Amino acid sequence: MKRVLFLLSILSISLQVNAKEVEVDTFLVKMEAEINAQLILVRGANDDYQRKLENESLIEKIEAVLEYPGVFDYPFSSFQTMSTIKSPDDAFRLFNWNIEDNNGMNKHFCYMVIPNGSKPNQVIKFEEDHITIPPRPENTLTPNHWYGALYYKIIPVKKGSKTLYTVLGYDGASRSTNKKILDVFYFKGKKLRIGYPVFQEAKGSKRVLKRVFFEYSEKATIGVNWNDRLDAIVFDHLVPETPNLEGMYDFYVPDMTYDGYHWAGNLWLYEEDLIAVNDENRRVRRYNPNAEENGIEYIEVKDVWVDPVDGNPNGGGVDATAPVEDIRNTKKKGGKSKKKNKKHRRWFFKKKQKDPRSAIKD
Repeated sequence: MKRVLFLLSILSISLQVNAKEVEVDTFLVKMEAEINAQLILVRGANDDYQRKLENESLIEKIEAVLEYPGVFDYPFSSFQTMSTIKSPDDAFRLFNWNIEDNNGMNKHFCYMVIPNGSKPNQVIKFEEDHITIPPRPENTLTPNHWYGALYYKIIPVKKGSKTLYTVLGYDGASRSTNKKILDVFYFKGKKLRIGYPVFQEAKGSKRVLKRVFFEYSEKATIGVNWNDRLDAIVFDHLVPETPNLEGMYDFYVPDMTYDGYHWAGNLWLYEEDLIAVNDENRRVRRYNPNAEENGIEYIEVKDVWVDPVDGNPNGGGVDATAPVEDIRNTKKKGGKSKKKNKKHRRWFFKKKQKDPRSAIKD
């Protein structure tokens, strides 16, 4: 009789646990639908004031659910314009989105969710700050003083006993430029810090950066992403369209060569002239950096670009952007061909031996 009562007791507990799991799933399904509907309203708002009001409602709904334990593993698969990526070691999850105003300026929102077993999750809110920090901050930051970005890749690395989370981000900065960002998240006790000196500025350089910004023309598309085959972060090398435009990022474009960062145990070492390939080779139109020289503003390349909101702004396929053919012999209107400009070719494709490439100065 006691054995029967014991088995009935176990069955009762099991049913209670399963019922609780169904309840958790039902709650999250409901909240996902509400949040996604509100997200659609944000994207559909036509004026800045209405967009701000809808986004405030979105924030309320997001904050109401993030502490819920099931949030960390729930897929939120219906979200199309909000990133919900997790670190590969399941240390944290990011809920991250942006809104763009009618002037083309972007505002970013981000929450970090840290699981806490069956207890409420720890939630860290990021606050974008363009008043007290510069456009390219060089110091270590905190979540309440943040430059703003959409993060699409998290790469954990070990430096001694410390885990550093290298994050790749995107910022549709303004009407004329975009940014890609390399940064580091790490924890000091339970406090999140942003920025750590692990990025070598240039090959052979002794200067180490806490984060790297790649700012480039709105007309261009660049790739910054992890490459499994090269075991490196691979990115397009950026140059100004002409030498006298150095420092004017509205005119920075890729020169069809690739550099990267390889983790060396305690530092991301800068590597030059990596051979990056692209498995997906669909032909698309891309801005031509030699437009003024040959009159061709766009050229066809074997590449495909995916919107950064969906978590893959890497400029095409599974790797860095595919190389572009040298089109400087393309015929001009009227059938006359243009001779190669050897002086321009030397500047555009050759490295200056005394001035090595740099992640922040080209």
